[in-house]
Amino acid sequence: MKTLKIFLPLFMIITMTVSFFQPIIATSENISDKILRLHIIANSDSTEDQDLKLKVKNYFLENTADLFVGQTLDENIEIAKENIDYIEKICNTCIEQNGFDYEAEVTVDREYFDTRVYDDFTLPAGVYNSIRITIGQGNGHNWWCIVFPSVCLSACSKSMDDYLTDEEMELVGDGYTPKFKVIEIYEKIKAKLNAD
Repeated sequence: MKTLKIFLPLFMIITMTVSFFQPIIATSENISDKILRLHIIANSDSTEDQDLKLKVKNYFLENTADLFVGQTLDENIEIAKENIDYIEKICNTCIEQNGFDYEAEVTVDREYFDTRVYDDFTLPAGVYNSIRITIGQGNGHNWWCIVFPSVCLSACSKSMDDYLTDEEMELVGDGYTPKFKVIEIYEKIKAKLNAD
């Protein structure tokens, strides 16, 4: 009986918290379903490997500015999948030109990202479509941006508000607030449960 007295109020608090944040969680999941992210993982955290990661990033952006021209997320994901070999080739060319013998591996899939604060907006934690470039062992810090809508591709002029609803833009434009922590906890638990 004592356990029930503790469990019942705790259950009620959790239920009320989840129901309060459910609209925000639903909005954040809608956002993650509309975005294609670029995720580059360095070989290690050495200064040389971190510098190489940024060079690979710049080389990728320079050589793919005209590649991701699809009008929808699905079109751009398909472009990425059809060009995995090309993306690996340009990454490996950059790595070789900089005197390293690492190989880059490219995958196009869905993966979990923590909350990310950019200059003008904040992306909530969640599972996003991504182009993942792993350099060598992939044991270093990473770098990421958004390929679609094309925030990190300078040749493109589409902005986030062309693809996100007013409600979604309000969420990403708020800056990092406590609600992002709630979303992050929820999404981490969900990603862990889906992985098991």
